[in-house]
Amino acid sequence: MKQFLSIIKSRIQRVIIDSGKNEGFSLIELLIVIVIIGILGTIVYTRFMDLPERAKKEAARQQMLILNTALDRYRIDYDNYPSGEDGLEAIKGYLQSREVPQDPWGSQYIYRSPGESERPFDIISPGPDKQEGTADDIVSWQLHQKQQRPGEQDQ
Repeated sequence: MKQFLSIIKSRIQRVIIDSGKNEGFSLIELLIVIVIIGILGTIVYTRFMDLPERAKKEAARQQMLILNTALDRYRIDYDNYPSGEDGLEAIKGYLQSREVPQDPWGSQYIYRSPGESERPFDIISPGPDKQEGTADDIVSWQLHQKQQRPGEQDQ
């Protein structure tokens, strides 16, 4: 038993001596950790910083769905959609707020009747740049298409 205790004692002393030799991290180890933290920070930042803009785009889509429903109710009552001259003002009575909302960027929705490509009407939000006909426009005829997130590919 004495021999066993002396072996354990010598191993503990060796561990204590060996642990004194390792006084910290090397510069390379610290640089690697800093680079990894930087990469993770960049990924998180780019993923979450566009959340407000995505929320505004989704709000515009939801408002368009409400306007589509109001236009359909108008058509049921009058057998056709409001003319382009009457615009969305004709459906005020079919909206809960009794006012036609602006898009989330403060622009008026653009209404056309008849719409293009034999659609009965088109509703367009000019989007964040407030310019119609650009890539950031939100349009009523694409409301039911699957929205693709950044980085996703078609399958």
